[in-house]
Amino acid sequence: MTTRPGGTCSLQTHTCCGFGFAFGVFLLGVLGLEGRGGVFAQGERRPASETYHWVLPAQHEGVTVVELHPGDCYVIQRVDGMVYFGDPLSEVRELQRQFGGPVAHLVEHPDEHAECQLAGCVDVARLTQLVTTRLLELGTPQGRRLGNHRPTPLDGMRGGAYSDVGSAERSRYRQAAEQRMAYRHLRTAGRDNCYEAKAPRTLTIHIRDGQQRRDRTGVYSGYVYLEHHHGPPRRRVAARWLWGGTTFGGSLSLSDYFDTSRFGA
Repeated sequence: MTTRPGGTCSLQTHTCCGFGFAFGVFLLGVLGLEGRGGVFAQGERRPASETYHWVLPAQHEGVTVVELHPGDCYVIQRVDGMVYFGDPLSEVRELQRQFGGPVAHLVEHPDEHAECQLAGCVDVARLTQLVTTRLLELGTPQGRRLGNHRPTPLDGMRGGAYSDVGSAERSRYRQAAEQRMAYRHLRTAGRDNCYEAKAPRTLTIHIRDGQQRRDRTGVYSGYVYLEHHHGPPRRRVAARWLWGGTTFGGSLSLSDYFDTSRFGA
């Protein structure tokens, strides 16, 4: 087993980064780990890995994806869409309303289908393609940013999606240790690695924009891979929605902000 630099773990291993080779062999021998889903400890089985699909319309500040436990390994393995930072385009603004609010949900059977097959996911993919086409036709190149964008001083250091696992100000990118741009996630996933959660954390995804504009148009969406390195949770954590900086939960109907019936919720 190889220890990975920068807080990353190999997706092909099931013990946390930082353990020595000898201890890894000990775990394999004593606990009987046999690949993913093997016996975890004291007869428990490690929860299966999960894939979460998230959708973040550009006018919103973020979406909550999942709760992480210490030792969990996570990574954004795909990001789609485009956000426009120029003056809003009337034709695109009409399409923008169809996205509704931000949403995240568990993808069932990700091994069988690389993409979410629910009706709502298909609708979002088609709408994303339509909006992206309009932005390419009508928007200026200076205002367009893909989800995997790597900001530079030349473009005002804005654009692209980023993850946050507990920074002091999640909605503002400050290069905090808890924040990582999507392009970095994709490089990590491309090496078959993921990032290790050091403590209980909530994983959220945001749009990098120092100006915090709420008249942005477009959408970012993607998939987060989560590999559990802990015992089975007592219950599955439901996705929660961020709206104007407030996390809604409890008895509030999610359908007030998004047609969750399309996603089987």
